[in-house]
Order: sequence, then structure tokens, then C-alpha cells
Amino acid sequence: MEQVVDYPRSGTTSLGSAPRDGRRRELASFLRSRREAVAPEAVGMPRTARRRVRGLRREEVAEAAGISAAWYTWIEQARDLNLSLATLNGIARALRLNEDERAHLFELAGQPIPVPEPRQDDEAMVSLRALLGGLDPNPAYALDSQWNVIAWNKGAEIIFGNLTGVPIEDRNYLRLIFTSQRLRELFVNWEEVARCSLAHFRGDSAGNVDEVRWELLVSDLKKRSRTFREWWKQHNVAWPHSWRKELRTSDGVRVYNTFDLALLRPMRLRIISYIPAIGA
Repeated sequence: MEQVVDYPRSGTTSLGSAPRDGRRRELASFLRSRREAVAPEAVGMPRTARRRVRGLRREEVAEAAGISAAWYTWIEQARDLNLSLATLNGIARALRLNEDERAHLFELAGQPIPVPEPRQDDEAMVSLRALLGGLDPNPAYALDSQWNVIAWNKGAEIIFGNLTGVPIEDRNYLRLIFTSQRLRELFVNWEEVARCSLAHFRGDSAGNVDEVRWELLVSDLKKRSRTFREWWKQHNVAWPHSWRKELRTSDGVRVYNTFDLALLRPMRLRIISYIPAIGA
């Protein structure tokens, strides 16, 4: 149960302050609409003639979410509350929210949007691969929320090799940068690329620190790379959308500007494209 103490509360993640009144009201309205849309039968409750409300009652949602009825009522009343990740996950589960609705709930509550597992067999992945193919011969690839390389074009294969048979956890971009001797030799400015990549990854970690997969990845990199382990302690953070990369190729050194593009829906992915630097 959510512990209710000394209303109103203060904390690090609050929907308070006047500029956010509209977001609190929007959250309350959204929850009421979703609650009214859930049929009692969908959650194992019989529909009776005496039921006068559409959908579920507030106390039914609260019980299913594992919070107090008063707490959930206050949320629907747009009060100034701190909503934890556990509370939001419980409400999303109780209201049978789909991925888009769940992301909307978290965004309205001011919490990091939960990242769904990439669906590599859906229509979006087909379109993504076609997009990457259209960027050939320039290298381009896509990373999921944990920096796993999930799609790439022929240009990227020339640089990174054919990754088709490599387990997804081993074709993680950060793991490749810090543990592959081939990539260390490939990038002329390896330290610059590695530091920039780590700072970007560290910035992403704020919304993922409690995820087991993320913790395992960081733990593994600390064990496998002394450089990663030492740099990780520095807490450098950056969100670069482009930077310079110098690659050793059979034709000599090639200089690229790489661009980082975000694809938020239906999957949270990033597309990294290499564009030859003008005049390099």
C-alpha cells in the first residue's frame, strides 16, 4: 500500500507548482477516462444491476494498483502529489493500459517514460531496415534503448563486420567500443569517440538505473574494461547529436560526421548515420 502522510507532500518528483496545474488536470482526466473504459468483467468482477458507474470504481482501481483508495482519489482530483514509479506501474496495470497509454501516463506524471522491448518483427522494423538501406553506402545503424545494435546497412557491415550471427547482448554498441580491439584500431580518434559515447550512455542511465538489464550491462563493462571502469567514476554526461569520427579503411583514413536521430514511436530507438565530412 502507498503510505499517505502529511498531505500535501513534497519530494523530488512532484506534479506541483502553478505551471503544472494543467498537467495534473490532464492526468486526472486521462485516468478517469481510462477507468470508465474498463469493463468490470475484464478484471474478474461481475456486472450487477446495482452498479451505477461506468467502468471501474476508484476503490477497485486502487485495490488492483496496490494503493489506498484515498490516494487514488486524490490523483483523480488533480492534487499535488508525488507519484512513484511503483504507483504508476500499478495504476497502468489496473487500468489495462497499452504501451502508448502507459507512456502517456508516465509523461503526464513527470516520470521517465518506460521503454518497451523492441519488436523486431513488426512493420516498424521492416520500414527501419528499408530506411537504413537507403543510406548506403554511408554506414548507418539503429540502437535500442540499451544501446544494442538491432539493425544496420551494408555500409555499417564494412566497418563493424557482419553482426547477424552475433547474440544481441554481444553486439551492444558500448560493449563493442570498449572491448573490441578491432574497433579500437578502427577509430583514429578512439578516445574521443569512446568518451563521447560513454557520456551519452551515462546521460541515458538516469532513466534506467533501476533496470536489471542496464545494471548487468554496466557491471559487465566494469569487469571487462579497465578504461570503462575508470571513466564511469567521472560521471561525465552529454547528449551529442553529432560528432566527428575518423576511421581507418583500406582506402586510407575517412572522416565522417555522425548524426544521432531519435525514433520515439512505436519503439524508442536511435538511428546513427555516418555522413562524409566536407573537405576532409
